[in-house]
Amino acid sequence: MLYIEAGKIIEKAQNKEGSIKSLVFKSGSQDVKQLFALVCKTLKYASILEQVMAVAGLLQQEKWLKGPVAMSMTYDLLLGKGLRCRGKFKRAMKRNTPSLEAALADMKKQAKVASVDDLLPKQIRDKVAMPRYVRVNTLKTTAEEAEDTFKADGYECVLSRQEADELMQDSDPTINSTQGIHHIKSLQPKQFMADMDLSEVFVFAPGTDLHDHNLFKKKQVLLQDKASCIPAKVLSPAPGSHVIDGCAAPGNKTSHLAAIMQNTGKIFAFDSAKGRYHSMCKLVPNAGVTNTTFYNQDFLETNPDDDELSSVEYILVDPSCSGTGMVARQDYLTDSGEGPSRERLKLLSRVQLKILNHALSFPRVKRVVYSTCSIHAEENGQVVKQALDENPQFELKRVLPPWGQLSTVNRSGEEDPEMKKIKSLCLRSLPDEHRTNGFFVALFEKKDATFGGEDGDEQEVRGQKRNLEDDEDEEEEIQDAPSPKKKKSKKKKHKKLSLEVASDNEGNDENNMVDPEDLVTSTQKKKKKVDLEETPSEEDGSDHERTEVVSPSKHSKKKKKKNRQSLK
Repeated sequence: MLYIEAGKIIEKAQNKEGSIKSLVFKSGSQDVKQLFALVCKTLKYASILEQVMAVAGLLQQEKWLKGPVAMSMTYDLLLGKGLRCRGKFKRAMKRNTPSLEAALADMKKQAKVASVDDLLPKQIRDKVAMPRYVRVNTLKTTAEEAEDTFKADGYECVLSRQEADELMQDSDPTINSTQGIHHIKSLQPKQFMADMDLSEVFVFAPGTDLHDHNLFKKKQVLLQDKASCIPAKVLSPAPGSHVIDGCAAPGNKTSHLAAIMQNTGKIFAFDSAKGRYHSMCKLVPNAGVTNTTFYNQDFLETNPDDDELSSVEYILVDPSCSGTGMVARQDYLTDSGEGPSRERLKLLSRVQLKILNHALSFPRVKRVVYSTCSIHAEENGQVVKQALDENPQFELKRVLPPWGQLSTVNRSGEEDPEMKKIKSLCLRSLPDEHRTNGFFVALFEKKDATFGGEDGDEQEVRGQKRNLEDDEDEEEEIQDAPSPKKKKSKKKKHKKLSLEVASDNEGNDENNMVDPEDLVTSTQKKKKKVDLEETPSEEDGSDHERTEVVSPSKHSKKKKKKNRQSLK
């Protein structure tokens, strides 16, 4: 029964036994969308429902009812669409309806509020309503065609792509971003607009559900948060380039890179988590990508001098982080409000620096983008500063006019002039101010590097005016491949470091959930195509839940042969 399933998940979520999304998927429910929505709504109003149940004496009257189950039914009875059960469960709730309704009315009267939402805790009441961002998949359609389709389907366009492009060309970028944010905050239901920073992104009002829209079903548009789009656009690899996406799954940024490159050149996409790797192998091809090879391998295990990778000139790294910028997660409903510990931030930043330094060590790399969905200086500016100190052949380039205030304090907690310079060149988004997930982006360029094949000043400007975060789908045949040699003796002795980061996008993403382990498909046979059922979690980077296993050793060719899939 729905309420029994919901009760089990609520109890596990409150006990921190997993994220809400993963618990829902592992429940085996036949209607994960309905279950996910009920669990999230019940947890949102949990403090109110518990008090109402206590005053009404529900659990005292019905001793056989378990608390989480009763709470989910109380939500539906008082705040939802009505009870969806029969038999003794329905009879029990009907017996207690008058006392439950009276308890809720008394709570509102004592608090002198008219709405139940006014009774919510401040951290939930003040939760930012995130707009729905849509990235046009230019491998399958154009922004103009997508705009016309949305208008034909009854959506009102308050700022067209043409109007936004004209403003982007003729006005100061800082003013454009400010005006764009103002327009986004004023969007009403059934309205949308072209983004003022990203030429292939449209913005819809919060709560807009496009999962059943034909453009989404055909992967002509992807539901991807603006924050997830910036890294690929900042990297802006020229068509025909060789590119690495170092922390690639589930694939939205990978497919974005492929679109920027017009499906030319080569992309090498790495992810060490088996489930996420298989998910990526399905989702990226579905977006029409044909220039990518997937590796179920830790990026740190790659050899920069390997014949296949030594020609790479562009690298994107979006490593595991604290996820503190991801306001679109549902797990805030069970969060204590405390941020990550200093010890955890130090651990994360140490691994992040290793990954960034490794990217900067590739012999022909000219441009590296480092991004996180964290708001902490330890994972952002401080990592960037240390990387610059250790790689003097690189310098920072401006990403966008500063959106958010970056910390100018170094690792010792002291004001640092170099941090002020970093602050002026990197990009940080804050959810309350910019109506996108919190994120950080830094652009490294090798000094005196040249960038042939790019489209002049316009490409350079657009390449440095973008946002960060996800990955999606592509279509390719799976092949075996060689891998750099690995010292077996070190493999067994080395202590693995596992970092788990949970973050994802909120209510809008009910239909965009995925539990990577549910998507694992065997790839033991050579050239066997990955056959993974596409699930609702390819959006917004919405499945930004990732585990990164760090090891300095190199994969052997024998092992790697099983873990490469390439699209042709």
